[in-house]
Amino acid sequence: MEKHFVYIDGTKIYYEDSLHGKEVLVCLHGFISSSLCWYPIMKHMTKFFRVIAFDLPGFGQTISSHDFEYTLTNYGLLTIRFIEKLGLNKVHLVGHSLGGQIALQAAMKKPNLFHKLFLIGASAQRKRPSKIARLFCYIPFADEAAYRFYFQDRMVDIAISKVLAGGVGLEGERLQPYIDTCKKREVIKAVLKLGKEREDDMKESDLKTICHNTYLLWGREDQVVSLKEGEFLNRNLKNSTLAIIEHCGHLPMEEYPYTVLHHLYSFFIPNYLNQT
Repeated sequence: MEKHFVYIDGTKIYYEDSLHGKEVLVCLHGFISSSLCWYPIMKHMTKFFRVIAFDLPGFGQTISSHDFEYTLTNYGLLTIRFIEKLGLNKVHLVGHSLGGQIALQAAMKKPNLFHKLFLIGASAQRKRPSKIARLFCYIPFADEAAYRFYFQDRMVDIAISKVLAGGVGLEGERLQPYIDTCKKREVIKAVLKLGKEREDDMKESDLKTICHNTYLLWGREDQVVSLKEGEFLNRNLKNSTLAIIEHCGHLPMEEYPYTVLHHLYSFFIPNYLNQT
């Protein structure tokens, strides 16, 4: 994977690109995450596809412009501009958690740019933060207060434990990158900006306009984005399939990487099941 930066509307986007492969998978990470979340399966995906994974503004190594709008709509538009900047067309989108919702936003706004969608634990029924929560985000030095009191070891441990709840668990080197991400000041600023600016997830009426062949993959024990949200998407997307991984939480790529790859290959590679 080669590492690159590209500027889009003043935002310096970090991405990794395998460069080779006829079909292209563009991978979108989730909330308080980065392209690192794809590492457990990325090298395997490059055997069959050109794989591109980028860090969303506010996360990982991407540096957002001062006036970047932290809305789902704008994240979707930025995804479109990123793909067009690379001169690509008819790509597949692979999204996890918040990245799944952003993939849906992009597919709705420019359907002809995309071919298939593969969504893992995609957020689907999230509401805009409450008025009180939004007001907190406007308080001067709220990011410093959050850093001092909410993003230190104890609170981070609680957050991580919920993400991993119900799954097989992670330890040591596999867990540390997620802890480190939670403690970055830029991430805290992004969380607060999302708290102020993000809107509700897509309405049922909007979801029904998406006609792309879509594969929904869920951990049965996901405590962050429950299986009910996967069932909601499956009811409202016109051309979707819902598959479930038993004894799995919110990070299937880490918990069951080869199971995820099996589902992904089965969806994207014709006759894959007949070849195995």
